[in-house]
Amino acid sequence: MDMNHLIVEMTTSISEVMETMFYIPVEPQEISAIKECGFLDADEIEACRITFSGTFSGKMYLLVPEQLLSIMTENFTGEQLHQLTEEHRIGTIKEALNMIAGNTFSKIAPNTSFGLDVPEIDKRFIDELCNNGKIILVNTMDGEMAVGVHIT
Repeated sequence: MDMNHLIVEMTTSISEVMETMFYIPVEPQEISAIKECGFLDADEIEACRITFSGTFSGKMYLLVPEQLLSIMTENFTGEQLHQLTEEHRIGTIKEALNMIAGNTFSKIAPNTSFGLDVPEIDKRFIDELCNNGKIILVNTMDGEMAVGVHIT
């Protein structure tokens, strides 16, 4: 898999999903070392991972600070911020990653089937991504988030 082509399509998919489904305009930027950029200094970061397989296999990640995740969840569900539960937030980050991954693979290989596992939540995915993946840092008006991929 051409990693540059994958990153271009991921970047396009991030913009499309965030703007269409969450009403959040984004400005992606590729970075080489997420640890040095200060993103991981955010108070609480939720980490989600989805495993995929097809013409190539790997894992895609979404890292979102709690404050931005709450805004995404409010926009996605239409619920007021004070009514949101942890279950709402977890569902939102899982669905966001699922949409980004699905959209990316439909652009890369429109006539090929990719299998997507159920998204998982675990803070250990932060280190997994930092040690193995290619990362796109995404700026929004409400903070930053990161999307990454690791081809196995």
